Amino acid sequence: MIVGGGIWGLSTAYHLARAGWTDVQVLERNGTLFDETTSQAAGLVGQIRATPLMRRAIRYAIDLFLDFESETGHDPGFRQVGSLLLAQNPERMVSFEEHVEHANGSGVEASFVDDAEMSTLAPHLDVSQVEGGYFVPEDGYLDPRRCARAFCCAAEDLGVRIRTGTAATGLSIMDGRVMRVETDDGFVEAENVVVTAGPWTGTLAEMAGHRTAMVPIRHQRVTTVPVSGIPDHHPVVRVTDASCYLRPEEGGYLYGFFEPDPTSYDLELPAGFHTADIEEPVQIMEEASERLAPVFPVLRNLEISAYKRGLTTFAPDGAYLIGPVPQVEGLFAATGCAALGIAGSAAVGSWLAGWIARGDPGEDLSSLGLERFGEQASDRGWVRRESEAFYGGYYGIPAMSVT
Repeated sequence: MIVGGGIWGLSTAYHLARAGWTDVQVLERNGTLFDETTSQAAGLVGQIRATPLMRRAIRYAIDLFLDFESETGHDPGFRQVGSLLLAQNPERMVSFEEHVEHANGSGVEASFVDDAEMSTLAPHLDVSQVEGGYFVPEDGYLDPRRCARAFCCAAEDLGVRIRTGTAATGLSIMDGRVMRVETDDGFVEAENVVVTAGPWTGTLAEMAGHRTAMVPIRHQRVTTVPVSGIPDHHPVVRVTDASCYLRPEEGGYLYGFFEPDPTSYDLELPAGFHTADIEEPVQIMEEASERLAPVFPVLRNLEISAYKRGLTTFAPDGAYLIGPVPQVEGLFAATGCAALGIAGSAAVGSWLAGWIARGDPGEDLSSLGLERFGEQASDRGWVRRESEAFYGGYYGIPAMSVT
């Protein structure tokens, strides 16, 4: 039983079914799937990561998405247009030299580009406003809904059952083992339960006596009206000194912003809370536009067509929280996507499926373990402060965890 029909849950269902498990069910409280955090995501897929584990995770995603349609008949909508990372000061350029050297030494193709190359990649970019940049050609982005739908359809083709409009309200645990999921429509027997409920994972884990060391943090994006001059090959652009990123979306631009003073929510969200309850981020995205406009002047004249009210989850160290729930056999949880949920969905699904099917996720995931913070996880003030600090400094120097 998988609780949560977002992209992590659907990827887990697909990977379990691909491993030969025929009795897999996904439980989703909403009437439609992937309608909370997944639908609000930017879908960026970038390989510049701080750890070998996460570089392998993103590489696995890229390889899976490139072959997904030919293997399953369902297109995840991966656009392999690359990533362009921009520096606005000499200090950032020094850190970029380390990025490029480290990337190439780790098997990730990356190279510095001159003004002419940057202008070809992103014609609306004012190159006079940047110190320089580098390009990672095998990166790209996904339409999060399309990718989640592809996982869902491929999983259903393999026998996975999807149950929407049914909320998990509790977990029945006997002799240290999960036995069934309580729902608002009765009980569902389950030998294994995987909780992939995004910001609500903490609430469900609490039912099993486990306090998850993560905090939901608002992460907002907007899309603009269409504008001419955006080429098909336009990459994801990360303006790290402005804590912003930008990519094409439906003929216009989508851009997002890591707020230096983030807004967080209850560590255990109420069951009835929805991302649609978040107020539209008009003021904060005006600040994002002001930060980006010197580099992309075209944004000054583009109206906003839609606000995306995202709610991401962060652990104090910015790494995923994933694995068996302590003291409860058969119960697994995954959260703390750290604004890297879509790109990491393939690996997360593979890891969880491996744990259940073989007792082995296929990687040493001790650095992502649910218990890694020890007693500090009980200090909710500390969890909130550290998680907010990580979010606020997401694009800081010398950080290499680039969403």
